[in-house]
Amino acid sequence: MKYLILLFTLFNILQSPTYADAQAPAYKIEVGIEGYGGKEVYLGYRRADKIYSKDTTALINGKFTFEGQEPLPPGIYLVLMPPENKYFEFVVTKAEQHFSLQTTGPEFYKNMKIKGSKDNQLLHDYQDYMGSQVKASKDLQASIAEEKDDKKKEKLEKELEELGKAVRIYQDKIIKDYPDTYTAKLISAFQEPEIPEAPKKADGSTDDSFRWRYYRTHFWDGFDFSDEIFVNTPYLKEKTDRYLDKMTVQVPDSVIAAVDFLLDKAEANPEVFRYLLPYLLNKYYNPDIMGLDAVYVHLTDAYYATGKADWVTEEGLKKIKDDAFMMRNVLIGKQAPNINVQQYDPAEDKFGSKLISPYDVKADYTLIFLWKPGCGHCKHMTDELKPFYAEWKDKGVEIFSISSANHTELAEAINDIHEKKMPWIITADPYLKARALQYYYGTSLPKLYLLDKDKKIIANRVAVKQIPEIISNYEKMQHEQAK
Repeated sequence: MKYLILLFTLFNILQSPTYADAQAPAYKIEVGIEGYGGKEVYLGYRRADKIYSKDTTALINGKFTFEGQEPLPPGIYLVLMPPENKYFEFVVTKAEQHFSLQTTGPEFYKNMKIKGSKDNQLLHDYQDYMGSQVKASKDLQASIAEEKDDKKKEKLEKELEELGKAVRIYQDKIIKDYPDTYTAKLISAFQEPEIPEAPKKADGSTDDSFRWRYYRTHFWDGFDFSDEIFVNTPYLKEKTDRYLDKMTVQVPDSVIAAVDFLLDKAEANPEVFRYLLPYLLNKYYNPDIMGLDAVYVHLTDAYYATGKADWVTEEGLKKIKDDAFMMRNVLIGKQAPNINVQQYDPAEDKFGSKLISPYDVKADYTLIFLWKPGCGHCKHMTDELKPFYAEWKDKGVEIFSISSANHTELAEAINDIHEKKMPWIITADPYLKARALQYYYGTSLPKLYLLDKDKKIIANRVAVKQIPEIISNYEKMQHEQAK
């Protein structure tokens, strides 16, 4: 069945088209379109999962012609036809930038005739082949699902396996015969590794983890990082996300090792590196999985602070490093910042001169709650925290809230305290002496951090509804470690 997985993966990837031709310092792409009544079309290009506009041209003598004085960056381009925004795609390579295409709607890509671009013709032919093979595969699968006779079913399954092998042979021939083409590189980039038989362990049993480890180790074998063409396609991003999100253990050390591996590969081409590094930095700026912000800090330290991202402006670099500095203080497993802030005195209804630190709190768990006066989201989180606090206060949880109010906003903060009847420890750093928001990464509010009894950070930037489960899992882990 591994051949079927390969077949469908490559067919889905290559559902769209591709074009290019000529070796010249500028580009010229002539397009003829029958079945489209418009007088203007747009030239767009893909970059990861987004489409950007590159050029526009009008109909002259029955042709739309795109041309420019500088070569097009290699990648996937598309002709977009307003107002319905129908489109068809083609590939531009460094070697092929002068070519023409003629097509007829409504199936613009299927009906395309290409002149001057061997790569686009190769890809078009491959698409046709894959379309027929996928149809044959689906027909066989439907027959297998309906077949009741075991011998007949086995025969059909053998045919399906042979079909997959035939596809692999066809793909391998393209890779061998046209190694420098985009088509060959795309096929190679997404071919599934052929996994050998798992070795036996010392006790004679099969190593069940071998297939997975081999697959992950060889996942990038066919991908050409030295060619920048994949930057202007969806495929580098798609493969990167799959590798990092589905094939890497979602803990900081494992993800950091994986991103370093990718960036080491990406250094084979400056444009690939220049795309991949910022993409990874943004990916882990506000990660979906708690704790992976440590990857952002690592990327900043290892690549930005060292000058490897030499395209970043001084202002941009400062922001990246500032974010990493603040993020570093509140990473999971770190000791929470020890700050001394002014405590609100309900008896005097003001923030007095008495200073208090989260380390003064004697509780099994301390929940740091950062909030801003007048903030609607902060008020909503306060409403969520109140029933939680009522239930968990006697279970060893204390809330240490820090208002972002400066000395001109204290009255507004006190109004919120009254309005919401906040029952926990309330503090502020009105004269920024403690730099509380800086140390607790208070650039966006509200925000919660959960600390253990020793004030080590268990969870950062967490939602109220997650806290009971986090505490439960933490206590189970502590119990297991104590055995």
